[in-house]
Amino acid sequence: MELRLDFRRWGRPGASWDRLRAALLHERADRIPITAWRHFPGFDDSEALARVHLAFQMRYAFDVMVFTPTYAYTAEPWGFQRGSAVDEHGLPEDPERPFVDVETWPHMRAQAAGCPPFHEVLRGLRLVRRNLQEDVPILVTVYGPLTTARFLRGDRIRKDIEGLIAGTDDAGLGSAVTVLSNVIRAFLEAALEIADGVYYISYFTCTECTDNAATAAEAMDYDLAPLIGLSDRDKLLGLHMHGHDLLFDDVIEYPIDLFNWHDRWAKPSLRDARMKTDALLMGGINEADTMHRETAAAVSLQIGDAVSQVDGKGLVIAPGGPIHLQTPSENLRAAVKALEDLG
Repeated sequence: MELRLDFRRWGRPGASWDRLRAALLHERADRIPITAWRHFPGFDDSEALARVHLAFQMRYAFDVMVFTPTYAYTAEPWGFQRGSAVDEHGLPEDPERPFVDVETWPHMRAQAAGCPPFHEVLRGLRLVRRNLQEDVPILVTVYGPLTTARFLRGDRIRKDIEGLIAGTDDAGLGSAVTVLSNVIRAFLEAALEIADGVYYISYFTCTECTDNAATAAEAMDYDLAPLIGLSDRDKLLGLHMHGHDLLFDDVIEYPIDLFNWHDRWAKPSLRDARMKTDALLMGGINEADTMHRETAAAVSLQIGDAVSQVDGKGLVIAPGGPIHLQTPSENLRAAVKALEDLG
């Protein structure tokens, strides 16, 4: 098994680190690691953001903290506004997307990595690192540049992407993506001075955001560029692949350590994914149905099934994405207990 880093020497002492290292190496620790994360609508300033993350971690004692700033925060420096209404996962129901006019792209201005809201995210991350026990790894959530551009323009970006990939780019999306890539890369560099790795989200690892698979594969290169630019860093590189029709075989060719996707309702299954890659897989729980709507016993059964799919190796038990805002506490505790019982 070829790994990007020497994970035996990576990280800090502690039980959660030991579990994560063992999972990366396809070895066994005292138990399989587990994590879960959610959005916290309305907790935007650094102190509030840190406080809710620390409280969530203290309540459930997960092995990895996925530090999750407000949805689409990487688009806010360019005018994205979430609005007050959110859905059951904390995502905005009617956001204001400022780049509705195609002429806007060429006028996109560079922003400093320390501008709002990036400054608040970095400060909140520092507060968490300062107050969280050292044996819990932190992954910071960051959105890709093309994903960020989609937040700004919505589904209208499809035509812009066609031009970009075809080499015409009448809309000027290419120059905007360059600006976004540079800003997000600089922010990642700053965030990884604090965090232990990144949980990078791309909406362009599937075919839904473009009109065909060939266009999607090229668009993915643009969206993943800042993440791949960190492959020489001694940090964990994790990727969330958002969507149904994933370009999984293409994605796993990138130098990425951890893959997360909605494996309970998007192919491949954990079992099939393991046939394709030795990378760390993070998933196994259906966050929308099993974790939110079913019983603690159902959660335990689903975790047992996930573990059996990969023989308990190379796995972090996790949802396929952010959990429902009203997920029952007993189900989250049952998930941790299920792994303790499995040993």
